[in-house]
Amino acid sequence: MAGERVLHIIGSPRGLRSRSTRVSRRLLARLGVSAEELDLHATDLPALDAAAIEGRYALVEGREVDPIVCDRWRRVRDTIEHFLSFDTVLFSVPMWNFGVPWRLKQYIDIITQPDLMFNVDGNGVTGLAGGRRAILVCSGALDIRPEEPGEEMDFQTSYMKAWLGFIGITDVRIVQVRPTYGTPARVEEAMDIAFQEVDALAESLLRAPRV
Repeated sequence: MAGERVLHIIGSPRGLRSRSTRVSRRLLARLGVSAEELDLHATDLPALDAAAIEGRYALVEGREVDPIVCDRWRRVRDTIEHFLSFDTVLFSVPMWNFGVPWRLKQYIDIITQPDLMFNVDGNGVTGLAGGRRAILVCSGALDIRPEEPGEEMDFQTSYMKAWLGFIGITDVRIVQVRPTYGTPARVEEAMDIAFQEVDALAESLLRAPRV
């Protein structure tokens, strides 16, 4: 991963208490890379309100748009270009009510724009973020990882994989941190397993060349 630009998107507002963030930072340390961190709960994201959405249609149609709305869409484009400027994107994703935190969903809604993050033509949808790698560190109170009872309730990992595929990212590595609720011994065991998984992931990423 030498020379790659890495973005670490933090979906939890809990700071150092976030288990997904702790595991992600362990991975970065093992990789020996310096990542840019984007703490979504401390970031001023452009709002997609009614004025912004109507302004988008007006811009596409070539109609006059309020300067404030134009500035908001400039910020949207800047946010998309920032995301696309990285080779690898690491997501720290806690599970909230079987899905992703609202602030992460807001970020995804902002950057998933036609002609900027994906194209649609007669052949279907083409994601414009291809050639990048994504790493998902997904934590959750319940141990509902694949092949475990309750896996059908995991709309966190499945949603992130589906969205990444939609924008063209198919090289997706996943580390599960589960369960994060229970006895102290059970939770620490889950953390130890996650640390072992990211250590192994780091070794494989450092060993294998990008293709």
